[in-house]
Amino acid sequence: MKTSKTLTALLFSAIGLISLSSCNGKSVDTIKMMESSYDNQNKTIELIGEFDAPSFTFSSGKSKTMAMHFVVKPHAISSEKFIVFSVMLPVGTEKNSVLFELPADQKNYTLKNFHVTDKNGEKINLDTHTTFKMTGTVHYSELDKPEGERDKNNFAYKITDVTFEKD
Repeated sequence: MKTSKTLTALLFSAIGLISLSSCNGKSVDTIKMMESSYDNQNKTIELIGEFDAPSFTFSSGKSKTMAMHFVVKPHAISSEKFIVFSVMLPVGTEKNSVLFELPADQKNYTLKNFHVTDKNGEKINLDTHTTFKMTGTVHYSELDKPEGERDKNNFAYKITDVTFEKD
C-alpha cells in the first residue's frame, strides 16, 4: 500500500515537472514586447512554437517569399495563443524554407499543403503540428518612414533571416 502511494506521488511529480518544462513564457514575453515597442528593431529574437498557414490569397506562383504565421502558447496545455503574422520564409525546398503544394483539383488549402524544410534539411509537413525553435531578425516598417510621419502605435513588423529547427 505504501509503495503504491509513493509511486502515485512520483507520477504526479513527474507530470508536474514535464508541464513546467514545457512553459514558454520567454517567447510570449518577446511577442508582447515586439507588439508594444520598437526595442527589437534589427535584433535577433528566438521563439518556440509552431508554424501555421498564412492568411492570404494567391496572386501568382512567382513569389519568392511567403509570410508564414508562427504560433506561440504560454505552455503545452494552454488554449491561449500568440501569433506572429509575418515570418518571412523563402519559397522552395532549401533549408529554412516553405513549400506550398495545392493539387489542381483542390480549391481550399489546409496545413497538409504546407511543408517546411528546417536548418538541418528535414522536410516537415505542418499538419504534424511540430514545435520549432525559430530565430530571426525583427524589422518594423514604420521605422522606414521619416520620424514626423510615423504612427507611434503601429508596431507592424516582419521577421527576416529566419532559421528554425525542431525543438
